Order: sequence, then C-alpha cells, then structure tokens
Amino acid sequence: MKAPLLYFTVAASLLFAATLVADDAQLLAGKWSVKKVNDEGQKYTQFVEIKQDKFDFQIAGEDDQVGFVAKGDFKLEKLGPFKAAHFFHIKAGQSASNLEDSDEEYVSIYRLDGDTWMLASYFDKEREQKPALEVYQRVKSPTAQTLVIDEIEMADVPQGATWFVCFDVKTPDGASHRYHVDGKEYDKKRVTIPVALEVPKMSAGKKCTFTLQLDDIDDDACGDEPDNRSTGEFTVNERGSQSYKPEDNWRYTIRWHLK
Repeated sequence: MKAPLLYFTVAASLLFAATLVADDAQLLAGKWSVKKVNDEGQKYTQFVEIKQDKFDFQIAGEDDQVGFVAKGDFKLEKLGPFKAAHFFHIKAGQSASNLEDSDEEYVSIYRLDGDTWMLASYFDKEREQKPALEVYQRVKSPTAQTLVIDEIEMADVPQGATWFVCFDVKTPDGASHRYHVDGKEYDKKRVTIPVALEVPKMSAGKKCTFTLQLDDIDDDACGDEPDNRSTGEFTVNERGSQSYKPEDNWRYTIRWHLK
C-alpha cells in the first residue's frame, strides 16, 4: 500500500507545483522596473515587460533614453524547491529596430510577493555581469496622456531636388495618425520638419510603430510605392528622441514629448 501512496504524493506535489507556476505567470503579466547604479556611479533603470510567454527588456539612462533592448521567449519552471524564470530565444541590440539573434539564455531563481518580483540574476553560469539580487517593482498603469511628435530632423535624405514627406504613426491599440501637408515641399538635405502631431491616449512605456515616406511627387508621398520608405518603432517617455538610418544616405531623428 505504500507504493501507490508514494506515487499519489509525488503526482500531487508535481500538480501543485505546476499550478503555482501557472498562477505566477498570470500575476507577472505587465511591466516591472528596477533602478540600479553601475561601477562608474551612473544611474539607470531596467524594465522588463511580460506578455504571456514573451518578454521585452530595456535599459534606460537617467535621461530616459533607451540604450539597450532585448526580447524573446519566457517561461517559468520549477528547479527542485525553487521557482525559476527562463529567458531564451533572445534578440538584442541598442534599439528595437536593430536587434540581432543571441545564443544566450538566462535562468533566474525568483520570488514573487505582490508587486515585488525578486530575481537572483546571473548566478546560472559564469558571466561578465556580476551576480546580483534584483528587486523589481510593478509599474503602475499611468494616466493616459497625449503624445506630441514635435519634429523630424533630417540629417540627410536620399532625394535630389524637391521632395515631399508623409509620416504615419500607429499606437498599440491600432489607431493611426498621419502628418502630411499638401503642397509642402522641401529642397534641402538637412532640414527640421515641425510635425506637431498629437496622438491621444498614450503614456510612458507604450510603444509606437511608424512609417516615414519620401517622394518627389506630392500625391505619391503617402502612396503604396513611394521613392523611399522607412519603418520603425520607439518607446514613449516624458520627453525623448530616437535616431534612425534606414539607408546610407538617409538619417533622421524623431523627437516627442507627453503632455
């Protein structure tokens, strides 16, 4: 009679552990942050956002400028008596528009206590990063604000003489907003375009995707086959900017703020 009882006990324990991990997966959904200081005394913030079996990771400096981005797959596991977060199939880079595949995987023992997520990071193997206990706090959903795309500064354009611009931005909920001024032409390689495009229902931490198009014919600037098209994304903060280089002779910077 002891053997069946033992099997039942083991099975029940495994089922209970799986239930705990599944519960944690639901509780971890959302965005988390931890403030840190590097060896040079510079302050920065790490953000990790969990969406089902995916994660987005960012490092931002004191000026809120994002300097490192990683994303990939995410799952929770039981390692003996411990619960572990497994980050794998990772792509990383200096911006969301410039990610490369990484062979690295990270496994961190964790403890979840309400809005506090404690991770024992970089203990899984020998790494450049020092092992650390990272205490993340849940990022509360902020009050909706209006995103203002202030300007697009062209440092170089792939157009020769006169050209026209069309800029579309899409929010996480799928809403699209466009900047295009009929008949407004440009004839310089370096120019700052005062966009002043307002996008409602936005807040810090949300991501926007965009399409920027150039053409020497005004009617074609917002069409399906422009002379030049660039796509990308950026993460909204209180006031920020991000630069892009879609072609060798095309460089530009988008600037924005929340109000």
